[in-house]
Amino acid sequence: MIFKKFVRAAAAAAALTTAGVGMTAAPASAAEAGVSATTLNFPGGQAQFDNNPGNGAQSWVWVWNNSQYSGTVRVDYQLYNGTIGSLQADWGQGHSLNLAEDIWRIRGCWHIQNWSCTDWT
Repeated sequence: MIFKKFVRAAAAAAALTTAGVGMTAAPASAAEAGVSATTLNFPGGQAQFDNNPGNGAQSWVWVWNNSQYSGTVRVDYQLYNGTIGSLQADWGQGHSLNLAEDIWRIRGCWHIQNWSCTDWT
């Protein structure tokens, strides 16, 4: 009986691992997480970050404003040390920034009459 429970638990853990669902603590860095590039589409814009941009920088973040409302968009980025920064663009503009540390996550924000933001990715 105990052996059957063990086998079922092992099979379930293997299935979760195969499906990409880990049962471990959050990684301390993007390298441990295997994160390289992430793209986020949100109302009026698009943002991306890359922790292996190939240009000599540790990471790179980019935002593009394709808003039809002539508003401003912004990408907020958070580093693994907790620091939060942002980069914004007006209608039809795109901006990028090289950073010396890995980016943990981003969120897209847009401004028409007030700021609205997506959840952190």
